[in-house]
Amino acid sequence: MTDEQVTWHHGLIARWWAEFNLPEDHEVDYFAEAIGRYGEPALDLGCGTGRLLVPLLTRGLDVDGVDVSADMVAYARAAATAAGHAPALAVQALHELDLPRRYRTVFACGVLGIGGDRARDREALRRIHDHLEIDGALVLWHEFPYAGLDERGWARWLPAQRTGLPRPWPEAGDRRRTRDGDEIELRTRLAEHDPILSRHTYEIQARQWRDGAVVATEAYALRENLYFAPELLLLLQLAGFGDVRMEAAYEGRPATPADDTVIVIARP
Repeated sequence: MTDEQVTWHHGLIARWWAEFNLPEDHEVDYFAEAIGRYGEPALDLGCGTGRLLVPLLTRGLDVDGVDVSADMVAYARAAATAAGHAPALAVQALHELDLPRRYRTVFACGVLGIGGDRARDREALRRIHDHLEIDGALVLWHEFPYAGLDERGWARWLPAQRTGLPRPWPEAGDRRRTRDGDEIELRTRLAEHDPILSRHTYEIQARQWRDGAVVATEAYALRENLYFAPELLLLLQLAGFGDVRMEAAYEGRPATPADDTVIVIARP
């Protein structure tokens, strides 16, 4: 195991998240209802820039946040303060989770598998379990490895389809104007896909534009462990969760083979 967390949620990327990664009403409604069902206090794992955290606080809920990125947490704190809230926020990787409170609801949206390796993910789930009250619940939004893939994307699991990695950089990226008039452009590419480890790595370039000229450039990588349903359920059981069920994301019905995105409800 290396000491490095391979994530890209820093610098200009964190600023992008704060500016443009906004919550959908149905997401906030779902997690607010989950907290109402399983109880407070709640913990937002991978809270980022406060995308879900701040709207939930605004609804009067007792929610803390934790994220591996100090830049993300700084944006979350600023957004919470601007909305009149002062949540407890911590900069920690999930496999190092060590907070002074225990929680009735712990929730995560697209966080498991980011940045580390499987040993760290196992430790993260164990620590999450230990931070839950005995009658609490982990509410885990998760995409399966085939989510959003067409036939070409799914084919990368076949040996002949992985030649030529990393892919060339696209000529232009997603370029948007920030509130202060700067522009940020993001370009991403697939750098590695390893079907043995069930893991892929993406690379990203971020450029900050001002008055038509590039004034800053940053580059990062993002490593992600990919989990199909059986392995995910086994990991939760090994972490100590005894009651685990899987729902179609935001729909509340049991997941079916037609669903590529789910929410797992796991209870100690």
